Amino acid sequence: MRKVLVMILALLALTGCKEKHERLIDEYLDAHLKDPASYQNIEIGKPDLITPMSMAIAECLERKKAGLFSLDTINVFLDHWKHHLESAGINPYDTLGWEVSHRYRAKNSFGATDIVEVVYTFDKGMDKITETRQK
Repeated sequence: MRKVLVMILALLALTGCKEKHERLIDEYLDAHLKDPASYQNIEIGKPDLITPMSMAIAECLERKKAGLFSLDTINVFLDHWKHHLESAGINPYDTLGWEVSHRYRAKNSFGATDIVEVVYTFDKGMDKITETRQK
């Protein structure tokens, strides 16, 4: 009886330790993987905040990588964008949602094991996954 109680408590402790985003990702993978039993977590990141300014920064960095922006241009663009948002009555640092990166192994349709890197986008309250994209 004592062993059963210890095992139940250990199981509750292990399953109760997952954070909300981890549980949502598990549910998503159970519904979308070809072979959910083959899933092996490699790494799951911490939630990153998405704001209008973080989106503008990400866009600037993409344009810089493509050679369209210099470092000076990025600072001018971000200042201009911040003033534009504020003049429209939008807080440039409001929470729009959350992103979590995740790396895992799982079997594909052919039975081969793939390593997959995904970024999950969550809504503002982190109640559901709104988008997934391969890294």
